[in-house]
Amino acid sequence: MTADNDGRDGLNPALKSELETAHDNRISSAAPIETASVQRDEGRSWPIVWAVVVILSALLVLWLIFG
Repeated sequence: MTADNDGRDGLNPALKSELETAHDNRISSAAPIETASVQRDEGRSWPIVWAVVVILSALLVLWLIFG
């Protein structure tokens, strides 16, 4: 394991790759979806924002082409 790290002069010489060989299955963590901090209504306005941007962009293109 250390032979792979010998002679490496990188940005962080203290950073070494290690292979974990022992796994502890007695302790489990919560699922990522349970620990997410996103609120229920968060992000509901983005489709409206994108629709407005697309409509304004299309109008601008039409004005530049035909105006």
